[in-house]
Amino acid sequence: MSILLHEDARVVIVGITGKFGAFSARDLAASGTRVVAGVAPGGDGRVVEGVPVFGRVADALRETGANAALVYVPATVALDAVVETIEAGCPLVAYPGDGLPVLDAMEMRAAALAHGSDLVGPNSPGLISPGKAKLGFMPSFCFSPGPLGVISRSGSLSYEACHRLTAAGLGQTSVLGIGGDPVRGIDAATAVTLFHHDPDTRVLVYLGEIGGTEEYALADYARRADAKPVVALLVGRTAPAGKKMGHAAALIGSHAETWAAKVEALTAAGVHVARSLEDLPPLAAVALARASSSEF
Repeated sequence: MSILLHEDARVVIVGITGKFGAFSARDLAASGTRVVAGVAPGGDGRVVEGVPVFGRVADALRETGANAALVYVPATVALDAVVETIEAGCPLVAYPGDGLPVLDAMEMRAAALAHGSDLVGPNSPGLISPGKAKLGFMPSFCFSPGPLGVISRSGSLSYEACHRLTAAGLGQTSVLGIGGDPVRGIDAATAVTLFHHDPDTRVLVYLGEIGGTEEYALADYARRADAKPVVALLVGRTAPAGKKMGHAAALIGSHAETWAAKVEALTAAGVHVARSLEDLPPLAAVALARASSSEF
């Protein structure tokens, strides 16, 4: 199962009996995603929104053939739920929740690496492959099928940016929210590699921010001779140093983590950096034209 969703995605919702889990079952079904199972303690035999519920993740996977999981449980029990899902053999797991302790996030990531699972999150809207499936809570109407692969550190920024790209006729292969916490499953470098190897993705769009060093992985990729065209938008230009801005990872700890330093590095690597949301669709269109011309 690829991190980039396809029509054969079969989703299990861990925590389906909760308010948000039940809502997600309806929302995913409305988007065309196949939700084949739910999981809740003692839930064997129940049905929620037409979806059969199991007491254990392993049983849900075995009985329904689910190959992707969306985990909606409180942060206090998230580590156990995510590790159970990974150890049950689920190849793709999204945990959108926030407020997760850093040590728990480290254990989640370690479990995913040890078992060969792709983990999206924490503090992420999840991922969506428009027209195919989604594994998260992003508003589906903002997205449309197309050739752009989008990676975002911010959920709300991804909705707004993709809504504008869609309005400009620039659809997306997949949109991956890597999350705003310092420790996460899929990071920017891994996401870039996944989109590079996706044959349907012709241009990469990166939505970043101040803090951390994720954007330098994008610069490293853009310098490669075989790199696909890359467009980026970074927010936080006027943020004061030392102040957290929205995400736990959006904290400037050194000059390298500032907006100016990142934009300078990306521009030097050949990335087209938009200065505003309004600039993003035109730059993406130029990059797509460049990608098309280089294919012939």
